[in-house]
Formats: sequence, structure tokens, C-alpha cells
Amino acid sequence: MSSKQDKDLGPEYEDIFNISLKWILENGKDVGIRCVGYGPEEQLTNISHVQFLQSTRPQMSFWCRFRRAFITVTHRLLLLCLGVVMVCVVLRYMKYRWTKEEEETRQMYDMVVKIIDVLRSHNEACQENKDLQPYMPIPHVQDSLIQPHDKKKMKKVWDRAVDFLAANESRVRTETRRIGGTDFLVWRWIQPSASCDKILVIPSKVWQGQAFHLDRRNSPPNSLTPCLKIRNMFDPVMEIGDQWHLAIQEAILEKCSDNDGIVHIAVDKNSREGCVYVKCLSPEYAGKAFKALHGSWFDGKLVTVKYLRLDRYHHRFPQALTCNTPLKPSNKHMNSMSHLRLRTGLANSQGGS
Repeated sequence: MSSKQDKDLGPEYEDIFNISLKWILENGKDVGIRCVGYGPEEQLTNISHVQFLQSTRPQMSFWCRFRRAFITVTHRLLLLCLGVVMVCVVLRYMKYRWTKEEEETRQMYDMVVKIIDVLRSHNEACQENKDLQPYMPIPHVQDSLIQPHDKKKMKKVWDRAVDFLAANESRVRTETRRIGGTDFLVWRWIQPSASCDKILVIPSKVWQGQAFHLDRRNSPPNSLTPCLKIRNMFDPVMEIGDQWHLAIQEAILEKCSDNDGIVHIAVDKNSREGCVYVKCLSPEYAGKAFKALHGSWFDGKLVTVKYLRLDRYHHRFPQALTCNTPLKPSNKHMNSMSHLRLRTGLANSQGGS
């Protein structure tokens, strides 16, 4: 109701109407009528500013009240659902990004291992054939490892692998060489040879330090499973004897010597990826082993670790179902924790005797 309608009232009612408006404004209590000015939140002090009168306790039918309540509830539910959907979309996107980043990191580590294998093999070939150049152009290494139709898809992985080698691998040196009239960036393998004049440096099955620091991208914050799959612990073609797998198990236990939760270790002797499977008492122990092993150098190989579902682990190793006794290194010498073992050459040894 507009207050301007008071002009249509008779003179005998106009004063009564204005007195009533003034009483409503000054009373300050809820009398069932609210004076509204130009704005809904405007504080009114003068009756001349009143534009409308609004009922604070309108008399509505049951159907009208039901429809109003239904619209209000529906509106709030829609807002709630919209909020839930937005949260789910954000969480799903974050999970997708984390999974993709984790996969790219794993591919990068695999690529680093492949590059090192190529350079090491080329270095060995150079020792036998002196006509070969002791370096390899980086584009040629890329062509040998990545198919042409995969180059665009693998570009980010390759670039990360190249940056990783430049920042972390001291045995690979980057140089510029002119080949066929064109300047190329090349890699040269500069690891010391197996034989020297006076001292023989024999790399043993040892841990050779951490390749990178663990962070949110390459170390999942929590483990949901007590099982691990460890890659690049060995090369089945290069292993000698029947008990070499025991040295691998011993090296893992020595690296995780402060972990009392490892209860089962299985070495897949035929694995081309050099896989070892580990079961722990709980996901917490598995997370501790993950941090100790993932990203470490072992016997010249970059070790990577991923979590493995418990049911898949038991399906592959049913004997692990009853394993609950923590494993420990067989002795306290910790042979795998020394960086290099130095032995005097045979000739010098004979000369000293």
C-alpha cells in the first residue's frame, strides 16, 4: 500500500493516518506493519519518506504458504547441489592433474634410465671400437628412444628428462660438437673405466645416493596400501650365479634398516624392469619404505617405486598372506650402503706379496 494514497483520503482521516504512521515509526516494535522507503534497508525517521507499507505477518492460504516454502527449499537445494557439483569437479580435476603429473614423472624417470643405458652401451662400444666417436648427438639419442609419431606426445617427458640429467647426473656431460657442418648438442659418458693403472674401481651392489628430493609431485602424501613395486633394482641379463637375488633383498633391507615393518620381499628374477615386490605390516611402514627407496641410485640405476594394491599382491604372492614377522638385514656390515669398493689391482697385490 502506497503512503501517497493518503491524498485520496478525506481531510478528516489524513491527520489520523499521519499520526498512525508516526506512531509505527517511533514505536520500534513489530506491530504487523513495516514502513518501507526508497530502499529496502533505508532507515526512516520522517513519515514523508515512507513510500510503502508492508505486512510483516501476511495472512496467506495453506497452498500459498506451501508453494512459497517449496520454492525456498528448492532454491536452497539447487544452490547446495551446485556447490557439491563444483567441489566434485574441482576434486576430480585435481585428481586428474595429480595422476597425470605422477605418470609424467614416472615416464621421465624411465626415460632417464633408458638414456643412461644408451650412453653407457655406447661408451662400452667405444672401448672396443676406437673408430667410434665417444659422444652421441642428443637428437640421435631421442630418435633411438622415441618413435616419430610419439615425439609430440612425449616432448614434455623428454624435456624433463634432459633437464634432470643436466641437474643431477654428473656422469653425463653436455657438449657442443660440429657434425657434418652442423653444430649439435651431444652427450658424453664420463664415468671412470673399470680398470686403471694402479687401482681397480669395482662398483658393487651399492646405494649411490639420492637422485632427487621427494616432494608433492613425486611422493604421494599418504599410502592406502602396504605393498610396493620397486623398479630398476637389477638387470637379469647381467646377474651372475644362483643367489644374486639374495643380495638384492639384503640391499633393500639395509636401505630400510630403520623400518621395522617389512615382512615380505619377492625378487622377480625374469623381470626386464628389474622389479622387486615388498609387503609391509601397514600403509605407514610402506610410506616410510617408499621415501627411503624412491629416487635413489642403486648399482648405477635409478630406482623408482609405486604402490601396489594388497589384493593384487596376494594374488601374485599367496605365501605373503601369512607373513607378519619383520625382516632385518642378515648382518650389521651394511655393505650396500658404501658408495664404491676399492681394490688394489692384481699386479700390485702380487708385487706387494
